[in-house]
Amino acid sequence: MRKLEILNIVKSNKLIAMLFIILIVLTLTTSYYGSSDIGDYADVAKFFASEYQAKIRSSHSYMLGFVHAPFVALTGNFIIFKITSLIFLILLIYSLYIISGKNKKTFWLSLVSPVVWYMAPWINPIQIASLLLLWAYYYIDKYNNENSLRYLIYSALLIGLGWAFWDTILYFGILLAISFLYNKKSLHLFYYAVFILIGLIPRLILDQILFNFAFYTSIKTFISGYVNLVGGIYGASFGHTPKTFFTLLPWLLAIPFMFWPLFKKEFFRENKKAMIFLTLSLLLLINNPQIRYVLAIVPIMLLLISKNLNERAIRIQIISSIIITAIFIIPYIIQIGYSINGEIYGSEIGGIIETKKFEISPLSPAKFIKEDLQQIEKEFPNEVLVVGNKPDDYQILADLYWNKEIKEFVSIQDYSLWRKNESIIFKKSFQPFINIPERRKIWIEGGIKKNENDETSYEEIKYALSIGEPAKIEGFNIVKKYNILYISKKI
Repeated sequence: MRKLEILNIVKSNKLIAMLFIILIVLTLTTSYYGSSDIGDYADVAKFFASEYQAKIRSSHSYMLGFVHAPFVALTGNFIIFKITSLIFLILLIYSLYIISGKNKKTFWLSLVSPVVWYMAPWINPIQIASLLLLWAYYYIDKYNNENSLRYLIYSALLIGLGWAFWDTILYFGILLAISFLYNKKSLHLFYYAVFILIGLIPRLILDQILFNFAFYTSIKTFISGYVNLVGGIYGASFGHTPKTFFTLLPWLLAIPFMFWPLFKKEFFRENKKAMIFLTLSLLLLINNPQIRYVLAIVPIMLLLISKNLNERAIRIQIISSIIITAIFIIPYIIQIGYSINGEIYGSEIGGIIETKKFEISPLSPAKFIKEDLQQIEKEFPNEVLVVGNKPDDYQILADLYWNKEIKEFVSIQDYSLWRKNESIIFKKSFQPFINIPERRKIWIEGGIKKNENDETSYEEIKYALSIGEPAKIEGFNIVKKYNILYISKKI
């Protein structure tokens, strides 16, 4: 080996190490933990760690919170989520390197991928699911080429295990089946479905222990997804991300234009089943265009890109990825020492663009809320506090509070239901119209309601807590303002 080649390898390894160090430091130092459902995952971990002073409501991943709970109990914070996120993203990059036959182009594309860097600080099961989906794709592709049933079983087990952590991976599993099994034996499709369920067993066991029904959270998530599609339980504005130019722009940036050469006629024909899967997946994702979802299929795209693009195109791809990555992580860098838009959890790129707002402040709302809660627990110890004005504001306070002096944070939504002596939040039923004089009729009904075993003594609640403005709850008057929080007393 020539001296120049050895020198290039050394320089390359140093650059790789430097990029990994930057990724780790950036992830661990930014105050950003993501948005959209992160409270649900954090709640569960904190609950199982016996550190949560409210009721949990997660319908997305009890498994993620459950496995992180011992470390949350040990550290008294959520830093473990960032550490595991980094571990799984590094494993994802390494897996791509191995699956590609140690292709350096694939490695570099994954190392500088904007979506990888974007998702690094997030509390989210997508990092785990993306790794499992990549290997599921690898094995189902091997099954397709070698017709070995064991590879199909491996793929199904990985989809099932991914489903245990993140429900959406099931849809990708169905798309894999549509793309790779449409011309296979029907018995193989049956095996695929059965072994997906076997992979799901850890979640089924946990659901059975927690809810006495093995499929409880799976059904709950399905219903919640349907509710979101029809406008959400809080009103029409709570549905999926609106498909506007501003919300689509970051999503399109996350899939650089260099991906589209994959859809050339020649390449499509050579990789027909893989391209059908990617096309269907993109159509699925466009329904709810959030950048985080793209991580599920980006690794598979990167595998195909390295096969389809020449050296010059790869270099352009790497340069464009670095530029887009820089755009994506600017908010994270800012939030190492500052707050963006006064948000508790930070701000997404999409949110910044959509609101046409980008305010930087050295004052952290989360820091002030923690200070306020320390004062409130001294002045109002052992109280149950109803939290307004938004239904999930209680969750913010419960996530930021790590002591026991405040007995419970109660959602204003639950309090309102108690006042009205109601429990149903959402209900839908399907009743077919019968055209013949049949004696029996069936209907299907589902919904979301308040837990009837709720042991909170609502009638004993004397104080209301609110963020940013006084509580707008009938029968409560403001008694004190803190930095950000307001305390009101029941008349």
